[in-house]
Amino acid sequence: MSNYPARVFQGIKIKTCSKALFPFLSVLVFLGSATVGFSQRAGGPPAALPGPGMRERNRVMDDYDRDINRMKNDAKVAKERRRSLFPQINEDFQRIQVIHNEIVRMLKAEKGFDYDKLADLTADMKRRSARLRSNLALPEPEKTEVQATHSNAIDDSHVKKTVVQLHDLVVSFVANPIFKNLGVVDAKVIDDASENLNHIITVSDDIKRAAEILSKSAHK
Repeated sequence: MSNYPARVFQGIKIKTCSKALFPFLSVLVFLGSATVGFSQRAGGPPAALPGPGMRERNRVMDDYDRDINRMKNDAKVAKERRRSLFPQINEDFQRIQVIHNEIVRMLKAEKGFDYDKLADLTADMKRRSARLRSNLALPEPEKTEVQATHSNAIDDSHVKKTVVQLHDLVVSFVANPIFKNLGVVDAKVIDDASENLNHIITVSDDIKRAAEILSKSAHK
């Protein structure tokens, strides 16, 4: 190679030269690695095996990595599920606001509540809230023992107070950032949405039951 003029080598493209040399260099790297490995097996000291402490630390780190990956996958599945169910989520979300507005108008009316209509509206509110909770993959409340019945008498005043409570819950719920971005995975945002929705379901059911009782009393 030294007999060739220098200008010949200068004219060779680097890309072509690299392709020509790559197999040769690969063989050199392989042989070098094999030589090192052979020398270690032949005369070098054996590699020390990890002790119990190191094995335990490795196991803990592997478990930690699996837990992190599982949480990420769970969050990804929930996010994709919300997006795929967006039409139904949006329908229920909008309908809850319409029901809320109708109930508030009944609250402001001088003639009082139409209890038959109020029972229908709150039943629809409860149904759509439960479906929305399912579609958003929000956690349901833990089952507890049945609470004692409220001592307050079920009358028009009681219903008004409960409707005001429902109003506050709905206003807080619809302002939750999760409805601006269904891909949100912030734990605080999701917990707030879940808590509000669970309360909306419970309070809607309370108003529905009270409205049904008062409607029956009015028809007697």
